[in-house]
Amino acid sequence: FIIGYILMVLGLIFKNKIIQKAMKSRKTFKQYKHVGNGVYRTSIVNASDKFSTSFILINCVGIAFLFIITLLTIFGLSGSKMFRSNAYYKQLEIKNGSEQEFSTAFDYNNGSVMLPVIDKDLAFREAEQHLGDYGAQYRIDYQNFTIITVNRNGVDELVRVAPLEYDNLFVSLSRKNQGTIGYIEVNVVTSEAKLVEVNGGLQYMQTAKFGKDLDRHIRFNYPATLYSDKYFEIDDTGKPYWVIPTYTNKIGLLSGKTPTGVILCDPTTGKTDKYKIGDEPKWVDRVIVDSIVADQATNAFKFKNGYINATIGQKKEVFQVSDGYNYFIKNGQTYYISCITSPNEADQTSIGFVTINLKTKEAVRYSKVGITEMRARSIAMQDERVKAQDLDATWPILINYRGVPTYFLVLKNEVKAQKMVYVNVVNGSLVAMGNSFEEAEEAYDSLIANSGIITIKNENISGEVTRIRDLGTTIEFMLSTENNKYFTVNTSLNNVARFLNIGDEVNIEYKEYTSYNFVVNISYK
Repeated sequence: FIIGYILMVLGLIFKNKIIQKAMKSRKTFKQYKHVGNGVYRTSIVNASDKFSTSFILINCVGIAFLFIITLLTIFGLSGSKMFRSNAYYKQLEIKNGSEQEFSTAFDYNNGSVMLPVIDKDLAFREAEQHLGDYGAQYRIDYQNFTIITVNRNGVDELVRVAPLEYDNLFVSLSRKNQGTIGYIEVNVVTSEAKLVEVNGGLQYMQTAKFGKDLDRHIRFNYPATLYSDKYFEIDDTGKPYWVIPTYTNKIGLLSGKTPTGVILCDPTTGKTDKYKIGDEPKWVDRVIVDSIVADQATNAFKFKNGYINATIGQKKEVFQVSDGYNYFIKNGQTYYISCITSPNEADQTSIGFVTINLKTKEAVRYSKVGITEMRARSIAMQDERVKAQDLDATWPILINYRGVPTYFLVLKNEVKAQKMVYVNVVNGSLVAMGNSFEEAEEAYDSLIANSGIITIKNENISGEVTRIRDLGTTIEFMLSTENNKYFTVNTSLNNVARFLNIGDEVNIEYKEYTSYNFVVNISYK
C-alpha cells in the first residue's frame, strides 16, 4: 500500500509537470470557490501555484486520508456484529451436556478432579520468596504464571510455572550469551515451591534484547502468522517451552479470531515448531487462548436469535458468560469454565455453565440453575464465621460433590489460605468451611445429608482394632478387616467407644463420607 501510494504521488507530480510544460503560455487559471449557502465565486489562480509540487502533495495527502478512512470503514463494516451476527454466533459450536455427562465430568468424589489450595496471587508470593539471591537480577512475570498439570511417575501434579525474566536492560545485556537461570515451579495443592535451574539458560525471553527477543524471534520465523498471547509451560520431564497459540480472522477482513494451532519455542535453543490443533504434543495444556473462546461463547449465547433481539428487543433468550472464569483441570486436560447468566449486571443467578477444552475447543453447556460465581464469593466472605477476619475469596470452581452441584473456593489473606469452603450452587444456602479439605468436607457432608439432599446409608463391618489415634473428643481407629481405612467415633457415643483398646473385637455401623468414615454405633463382637 505504501509503495503504491508513493508511486501514485510521483505519477501525479510527473503528469502535472508535463501539463504545465504544455500550457506554459498560460499565466493564470480561473476556478470556482464555494463561499457558503450554495454560493460559488470565481477566483484567479497563478499557474505556478496550480502546478506546484506542494499543491500536488497537499491534494495527495487529502486523497490518502479519504482513502484510509474509506478502507477502515469497509474493514469495520465487513466484520460488524450488526451485519454479521450469525457468523459470530456460529464461531463456537456448543453442544448440550446431559445430567449424566455433568455428573461424570465434574465428579469430585472419584478423585480425578484437581482442586488448588492456593490461587495465582498466593502462588506468586511463594514464587517470589524462592528467588533468593537471584532477586536482584531476575523477576517473575505475573502474566506468564501458567497453571498446568505435569505427570510424574504416573501421577498428575497441579503446578504453576513462571520463567525468570531479566530485571532490567543492563542485566539483559550482560547475560545475553548465558540467558536467565531457569524457572520457578509452585505446587498449588501442597504450596511447595522450587527454583529449577536449566542447563544453557533461558535465552529467548520477552525481556531479552536484539535477536533473542522472543517476539522478534517468533515474528522472524513466522512473519505471516497471527498470535497474541504466549504461555510458559514445561513438559513431563521439566523441560521448558514457550507455547504460542495462533489464530486467523474468519469474519470480514480483520474480525472473528479463530484458533488455528500453536507454535512451540525452546527458550534455550530458539528451535521452533508449528502445529495444527490436534497435532501438538500430548503434554501441551493450552493450544487456545481463553479470551478468544470466552468472546466466542458470549457471541454464541447472545446472537442466537439475531442482532436486533440481542441489542434492542431481547424477547427471546439472550445470555452471556459471566465476567470471571476459572480453569477446571481433569485427567491432564485444562478447561475454561464460566457460568451462563443474563446481560443484566444486577442479576446474580445462573442458568448453567459452559466448559471449553483449551486443547480441542470442544464446548459443552450444562443446564444448572443456581447462583453465579460472584454471588458464591460474596456469600463466603460475608459468612459470620469469617466476616471479622476480612478474608478474600478465590474465584469458585464448579464440582459435582456426591451428585450435588457445588462451588469450591478458598478464603485467604495476603499471606496464606485460611479456609476451604463448599457452597451449594442451587441457592447458596448451604455453606461449609474448614481449615483443611477434610474439615470442610465433613461439614458439607453433614449439611447436605441433614438437609435431605443426599442419603448416606449405613454400612456394617466387624474386626479387630489394630491402631488407635486419640484426638480428645473423638477417636480414630483401624480394623484388621480394613487395614487402609480409618474410622472416626465420638467418645461420648457409648462405653465401648470411650474405652476402646487395640485388640478389641468389635462390630461397627458407620456412614462412609468422602474423606472419613463416621461411626454411628459400636459394640463388642
